[in-house]
Amino acid sequence: MTAIPARRRRRMIAAMVTSGLSVIALPSGLFVGANSLLHASGGNSIDSRGSVDIPTTAVELLAVMNSRNEVATLALLAITPEGKGGTIISIPVGAMTDVAKTEQPHRLADSYATGGLVALKTDVENLMNITVDFADDMTATEFASAIAAVGTQPVVLQQPVTDVAADGTSIVLLKNGSSTATPDLLAAGLATSQPGTPESARLPQVKALWNSIARAGVVAPAGDATGITSSSRLDASAFTSTDVFIKALLLGEIDVWQFSATLFTDAVRNPNNIDLYGLDGGEILMVMASVVPSALSVTTNNIAVMVDIPFASAVVAKEVVTRLAYLGANVVLIRQTSEVATEMTTVYYNDSLAKSEAETYSTLLGPIQFSQSKDVISGVNLRIVLGNDFVAFLGQGSGTSTSTTSTTEPK
Repeated sequence: MTAIPARRRRRMIAAMVTSGLSVIALPSGLFVGANSLLHASGGNSIDSRGSVDIPTTAVELLAVMNSRNEVATLALLAITPEGKGGTIISIPVGAMTDVAKTEQPHRLADSYATGGLVALKTDVENLMNITVDFADDMTATEFASAIAAVGTQPVVLQQPVTDVAADGTSIVLLKNGSSTATPDLLAAGLATSQPGTPESARLPQVKALWNSIARAGVVAPAGDATGITSSSRLDASAFTSTDVFIKALLLGEIDVWQFSATLFTDAVRNPNNIDLYGLDGGEILMVMASVVPSALSVTTNNIAVMVDIPFASAVVAKEVVTRLAYLGANVVLIRQTSEVATEMTTVYYNDSLAKSEAETYSTLLGPIQFSQSKDVISGVNLRIVLGNDFVAFLGQGSGTSTSTTSTTEPK
């Protein structure tokens, strides 16, 4: 990884939100680790052995190219630790790369134009703070072949998907409203982008097309091309082609997440007035720690934190990771649990040094209690189990007085 930790830290601080739940508007669809991460373990029972590893997830960076050899659609394909199903994470191609203040702002799509797939992979890894297992760029024809098993799927579009013919005229590929689309049409829709059309107008189309592909999950033909059985764990080294990633996705349920994007219009961040967008650092961390935790890179020398969330809420997930990042913690794993939430947030720790660092967390997490734990999670110093008090604390703002309590008996 070549990302600069201090730069990433500044982005997290900029994403800090303290005025309550009402100001956060996130798109729906996040599967906060419910099926993909440690799904058999919830609440305080990590593992009967007392030790557990963060499961391995495989992730591909996929660029779908238009007829002008430009990146039209960009996504991460993340496979569950079981090797069946996963998440399609749609990344705006106009997202600004992670650049230093002295560097000229540019889009992810520009990275490909100037440095090819290698440059694009590097910039996506830096922006997402992950290591990608495999990267690929595909034409519409190549991608249509890869998703052939999807078959004809329903698609709902707010506006038609159009392409540009050789003579410059517009061609309607898919009409607006409800219709059906073959793999060829789905691929063609993801591979088209018209010059001069802002990406913000196209993003809803991209998500709708990915949703149509995702509907095919668990209805694909039987047979596991990855060689993974229900009793084995994922071997990321087996994922060496887009075909393998797609086949693994189709063997299980598929979720779709599209990052929200803010158009930069000011001369400081967008001096050349291009179609340039900013992503939310808190949202990036939330998604990466939920979907591909094994691919994450730590950004500071501080402790590594795992967060259990007993609420089906992406809003709560984004808030807690943003606040922890602001405090300097490395959030390495988020999972949604099925346990009933307790009133107070509990921090489970193995050593006193980790506890000492976490004692400052109450300023932004609200009331917390500490409990010494015998459970060992590889690569994790603290496990935080959110309570109802955290949600109440968000509604009141971070200026609320807080308290901490401690229990000494190991759990």
